[in-house]
Amino acid sequence: MRSMMMAALFAVLATGACKKSENEKAAEAVQKNVEEVKDQKEDLRDEQKDVAKEMKDVNEEQKDVAKEAKEVGAAQNNLDQARATYQTTVKDRMTRIDEKLTRLEAKTDAKSKEAAAALRVRRTELSTKLDRMGTETAANWDAFVKDTGDAFDSLEKDLDKHL
Repeated sequence: MRSMMMAALFAVLATGACKKSENEKAAEAVQKNVEEVKDQKEDLRDEQKDVAKEMKDVNEEQKDVAKEAKEVGAAQNNLDQARATYQTTVKDRMTRIDEKLTRLEAKTDAKSKEAAAALRVRRTELSTKLDRMGTETAANWDAFVKDTGDAFDSLEKDLDKHL
């Protein structure tokens, strides 16, 4: 009997030792929640750092865009000045060409009259190209100047040859 009581007592103690009390369960739940909150705070802090870094990146990109816009504006101003300068140069060259054409047309021989008519057509074609000067983009500007410059040179050379 004594061994039976000991076995029963041992069984009660053993089952009581295995089971956690409500307080222990609550304490573990609280501890688990505290750890979760701590983890969430760390995650939030990391996210805030990421947002701050991204904001800094956005600000730097905005500065870059503003700088590039300023550079584009300066380039546009340079192109506008180049156009104005070129337009003045072109006007002067056209005036000289017109004077030479007038002198060539004043000659009485048929060869001069025929050359003057052909050169007048080329002058008109060049003038038509020059009328498009205001629509030339920055990317095409150098090619436009070269093309019209070559046309001027050729026309002036041929005029001088016939004078």
